[in-house]
Amino acid sequence: MELLFWIFVSIGLVLGVSYFMLIASYCYAWNRTQSEKGKDEKSVFITVIVVARNEEKTISTCLDSILAQNYPIEKFEMIVVDDHSTDSTYKIIQQYSEKRSHIKCVSLPENCEGKKQGIAMAVELSNGELIVTTDADCKMGTNWLSSIAAFYKKTNAKMIVGPVSFFDEKTVFEKMQSLEFMALLACGGASLFYKKAIMCNGANLAYTKNAFMEVNGFDGADKKASGDDVLLMYKINKHFPGKVVFLKNEEAIVYTKPMDSIKKFVQQRKRWASKGYLALNAETKMVSLLVYLFSVYLVLIPVIGAICLLNTPFYPLFIGICLILIGIKCIIDFLLLFLSASFFGKKGFLMFFVPEQIIYVIYVVFFGLIGSLGKYEWKGRKLN
Repeated sequence: MELLFWIFVSIGLVLGVSYFMLIASYCYAWNRTQSEKGKDEKSVFITVIVVARNEEKTISTCLDSILAQNYPIEKFEMIVVDDHSTDSTYKIIQQYSEKRSHIKCVSLPENCEGKKQGIAMAVELSNGELIVTTDADCKMGTNWLSSIAAFYKKTNAKMIVGPVSFFDEKTVFEKMQSLEFMALLACGGASLFYKKAIMCNGANLAYTKNAFMEVNGFDGADKKASGDDVLLMYKINKHFPGKVVFLKNEEAIVYTKPMDSIKKFVQQRKRWASKGYLALNAETKMVSLLVYLFSVYLVLIPVIGAICLLNTPFYPLFIGICLILIGIKCIIDFLLLFLSASFFGKKGFLMFFVPEQIIYVIYVVFFGLIGSLGKYEWKGRKLN
């Protein structure tokens, strides 16, 4: 029993210290990443791509936000792809296209479906030097395109990862989602400071058309329905080392809504996890495995605590070590969230930090087990 106890303690200390060092490195990188502001660049021809399926309630807001950009109308085009919508989405897109010549409305053919197919088709039709993708349920500020164009000119990047934030969070559940999302965005952005690509979000992504063509688009990454963002980022980062960069600029934030029900939340997270562990690159595998193992360890603490309680000589020591490990995680997680919440203007959400931490550990273990198993439902489709 004593040997097993010390093995468990040693594992916890290794995981705790490793986790602390990882998140501390992200905090440092996020803080060192310069905020890009005040640049005025409007010479790059941009193609904005939106793939929509059953988005009749949100597509108009998205298109209006793009049309309201402080960017010359002759310097960008929009290609909106309808992915076999069963509502009035296509009709709404057509109405916009008929009124504005720089908006193209196209539909995926019967033998094609999904966001990857839609983006690939739109890229083929595009005239832009720079491809910018977003989602049909998003909105953005008026300087979104100009901030991306300025950063592209400054960095000569092959791919630009933009910030994404939730908005209009009303319930505690939605605000805790926002906390998690801010942490993920900060980790993804910070990793690019070290030239490591681990995560991004297709709601705010830009890449050159030439880069997309050179890596053969989604070829080799098209077995899963999801992955139009992360898997493409892996390919571009591998082909053009150091040319994937993060744009830390409040004016470049794209806004989307959190899931308003647990059922939708579960389906979304299953979709995110559906790429599978094996599809991840080496850096992402390492980070995912560390976070998952540390979360499993923390979930097992009550079980091990009950066993140690029956062996009183170990119990005080066990409690002390567990408190240290929990303290390590809470301190460094809070620092990361404070830094990211400051950027996104949501420091008030930190009042939900403690319950979010408790739920998040259980959530990581749960989705780590079921995320890549079975099918999930998204936009009326059952996918895997």
